[in-house]
Amino acid sequence: MTNDIDVSFVMTVYNKAYYLPSVLKALLNQTGLNNPEFIFIDDKSSDESVEIIKKYTAGYPNVIIVENDDNRGISPRINQGIALAHGEFIRMLDSDDIFPLDSTEIMLNLARENDADMVYGGFIKTGKEPQELEKEMTGQFHFFFYENALPAVLKGRFTRMGQLIKADVLKKAKGADERVFIQDESIPIRSAAHAHGIIKMDAPVVLVPKEIGNLSGNKLQLDHDRFMAYCNMITDHPELDAPTLKLLYKKAVSAYWKYIRKTRMLPYCSQAFGVYLLNQMVPQLPNLRRLQKMKAEFEKLQGIRRVTKPLGALER
Repeated sequence: MTNDIDVSFVMTVYNKAYYLPSVLKALLNQTGLNNPEFIFIDDKSSDESVEIIKKYTAGYPNVIIVENDDNRGISPRINQGIALAHGEFIRMLDSDDIFPLDSTEIMLNLARENDADMVYGGFIKTGKEPQELEKEMTGQFHFFFYENALPAVLKGRFTRMGQLIKADVLKKAKGADERVFIQDESIPIRSAAHAHGIIKMDAPVVLVPKEIGNLSGNKLQLDHDRFMAYCNMITDHPELDAPTLKLLYKKAVSAYWKYIRKTRMLPYCSQAFGVYLLNQMVPQLPNLRRLQKMKAEFEKLQGIRRVTKPLGALER
């Protein structure tokens, strides 16, 4: 590997053979990059995913393919890829995400021109077959620069994969929270705590094809993982300033309320609704006792995928 890699792409893979040909074509043909690196972390797929990756990346430089012999989940595997990355920036993706061909180039230029450690764009759930989605970004877009990254993340929506993050920031943040199965919430907040500057684009940088068996269909999983990401951030970083802790607690309470609304009869008569309303109107400092009670309830929830064997690739 050379030390002048500008972007390391980190893809976690688990049984996505149907999507991979289109995903890889778009990934390998990203424009305007000096020396990209491609890291694929397979979580013991049982289909032909690894064979397809090997076929499409044959002859490309800076390719790393890791074939794991056990299944651990998304967060540990994405951290495994982050630990192997050599680039100045890292862009992560799921193995069914399709990047517009010039999206990484545009994001990288924005990061460098504005001295931003993080760049996010939007995504579109297209409902189309993956073969229909190999294209460039179209039309003009606007972007917004926020010097204080963590409050910006907590006040906005920064949860989809496809973000571009400075590698040293992502590694300092220790990547995804391996106590949480889906990484979408934990990566932005953990990274933003160490970042100088974040850019939010109002243009789609990820095209999502027709989804088959996606975890986003399990709404209780999403509520669980959102809550855990914010709860863990509060307990891991009590040194954060009061306004930031209030925003984190507000997000945790909101995730819990969404869960209550789905699972309780007469949810609007519950204490959870009162706590939710209070924090919406006047954000409060975390009530650690209440936070732990909410966490204990989520920990007992059935039908939730959890990381049973954390890898700790970024803890060493």
